[in-house]
Amino acid sequence: MSTLSKKEHDEIRSWLVQAVAETLGYPEASVVTAAMQCVQRGCDAKTTTDALAKLLDNGAPLLVSKLFMKVHAIKAAALQSSIASSAVLSAGPGKRSVKEAFGEEEASVPDPKRTRFGSAPVAPAAGTGVMGAVPVARPALDPNQISAILANTRQQMEEKKAALAAATQARLPFIQQALAAQQAPGYAGVAGVRPAGMPAGVPGASPGAGLSAVQQAAQDAERKKAELQQKIQEKLASANLRAAGVGLKPAAGAAAGAGGGEKPMPLILDSEGRTVDAAGKAIQLTSVQSTLKANIRAKQRENFKIEKPTTEELADNNPYYDPRVSVGPVQRTKRSFKFHEPGKFQQLAQKLRAKEQLEKLQESIASVAKKTGISSATKLALIAPSAETTIELIPDLEWWDKVIMPVGESYDQVTARIGVEPTTSGAAMSSSGNSTTDDSSSRLAYRNITQLIEHPIPYFTNAQKKPPPTLAVQLTKQERKKLRTQRRREAEKEKQEQVSLGLMPPPPPKVKMSNLMRVLGSEAVQDPTKMEAYVRSEMAKRQRAHESENAARKLTPDQRKDKKMRKLDEDVTCGVDVQVYRVTDLSDPKVRYKVDINAQQLHLTGCIIQSKDLTLVVAEGGPKALKKYKRLMMHRISWEEARRNMEKNLRSDNVDQPNRCIMVWEGMVEARNFVDWKCKQFPVESAARDFLHKFNVHHYWDLALSTSIIESADD
Repeated sequence: MSTLSKKEHDEIRSWLVQAVAETLGYPEASVVTAAMQCVQRGCDAKTTTDALAKLLDNGAPLLVSKLFMKVHAIKAAALQSSIASSAVLSAGPGKRSVKEAFGEEEASVPDPKRTRFGSAPVAPAAGTGVMGAVPVARPALDPNQISAILANTRQQMEEKKAALAAATQARLPFIQQALAAQQAPGYAGVAGVRPAGMPAGVPGASPGAGLSAVQQAAQDAERKKAELQQKIQEKLASANLRAAGVGLKPAAGAAAGAGGGEKPMPLILDSEGRTVDAAGKAIQLTSVQSTLKANIRAKQRENFKIEKPTTEELADNNPYYDPRVSVGPVQRTKRSFKFHEPGKFQQLAQKLRAKEQLEKLQESIASVAKKTGISSATKLALIAPSAETTIELIPDLEWWDKVIMPVGESYDQVTARIGVEPTTSGAAMSSSGNSTTDDSSSRLAYRNITQLIEHPIPYFTNAQKKPPPTLAVQLTKQERKKLRTQRRREAEKEKQEQVSLGLMPPPPPKVKMSNLMRVLGSEAVQDPTKMEAYVRSEMAKRQRAHESENAARKLTPDQRKDKKMRKLDEDVTCGVDVQVYRVTDLSDPKVRYKVDINAQQLHLTGCIIQSKDLTLVVAEGGPKALKKYKRLMMHRISWEEARRNMEKNLRSDNVDQPNRCIMVWEGMVEARNFVDWKCKQFPVESAARDFLHKFNVHHYWDLALSTSIIESADD
């Protein structure tokens, strides 16, 4: 197939859309596109059939044969119109060549050299060039020569007309032969094949040449009708119905009797609904096969679907089957859409909002209760059992007496048998147990009393656990700049929206010395001195507004002090951390000042107690403050250096002992024992212990003194 014109291309495409719709029952753009590509590339019938078989399966050969017939018919019509137009043009005056106009004079000019790539260029004569060619002078013609040239031209035109008419007459038989071959049922044309017997000198012979457009249309209609009848006969013949007597007549009879009203034979069914022939034999009818790949794949999946074996089959056939192990599906089920009911997420949002409001209300109530002391009283009321509950919980026999009491007897029975009052049952039983004369007391199993100690159940405080601190996200410098830009952009956008809605006046232009001429324009040109003074005043006004805003945001000294106090004050309602230190020598005033002033700055409560042989430091406060204070006492202060300074000044009595700070105890108590921070000196140890006894922390002194005695004994 050669290259088609745009008109021919559009005609073939429109016909192909209708043909595909008739074949498949619906238009398919992919089939039309593939067929048009084969036509444009000039593929033969076999290549085109293979290309369309992927999309049409069994219907591809019939569609390809129709397509090639249509292409040949269109090209034949185009050739006929071109022959007619050339004949009309040849009848009229045409353009004369140089040889016809001047006769045989140009015969002496040699032809340019012909090569396989075309005519070779002729070199210009010497002394001539492309730009400076010298014109050749031609001799003037007389009237006799002019008349001879005209006669020669007329003779050549007559010869051309005669040759063209002879060629047309020679092509007519072969064109009629090609048309007759196309009308045959099994014809399938091949591009570029010349009909048999057609001479090689007859160019461009194609089917349908020399026929009129009306005849061509009639032939196409007859051919389409015959093809449709043939297609119906082929489908029925595939089911073997003609041989059984229930089909149509052969295709030739159908074609011959198209106007005679041939009808199919009636379909015969037996009592069971099966199709039978005239003799009564059952006939198996073939079902319509799917041609689309999607339908074929669906049918294959149904045929090769793996069925899940039942539990009984697995138990019978598989000796390793365990009924406790569930067998999953062989194929994964397809996940379908799960649509939510309208208003579901709105209800969830309302529940979350209500929950958050309730939590905020509970937090506010709890904070107020902590300040007023109601929370602690409420907790004590909840912990303390009622009188009725206490009476109900008293058992008839305590669990620690069950191991020695006789089985099935109570305190009253045992005391009645022994002959003592129930109030003194314990003493009576103990005294009777030591006696060897009372037989009833001997029934008590004193042998179960051993030297083992039963430890009580540990008691945990009701202090609320603090939530774990949330780690702040550390952003890079670029991320911080990006967030700042986004915030400023959003604020500017809101301001612009308010200005556009008329909620606030538009800001005045920000005039500077650099953009003076661009903002003010002609006003700056008219009076530059006045405009400069105006711009400078605006700049000063903006500077004052900026400084006043910063001053308004700046904290006052009292506010700054309160802020520092709030940072240092910690929540100790759930418990107070306590640290107890023992220092060998705290007589150095420099070190003593550090210990004292840091405790006051960290808002700790406690005391520093100095005696002759022992120095005790008790600190109470929050965990953060005590963490800093612990670092001061254990790491930041060099106790040995303080001792060396005292040795130089000869102000220390215990110069032989090494000076060091030891943490005696660290823990948590329920409340503060001290109100503020104090420093005390006592000449004797008993006075120091009595001072701590006022605050119920005298055990701190006992613990520190005992550890110091043990260490001195070890040394």
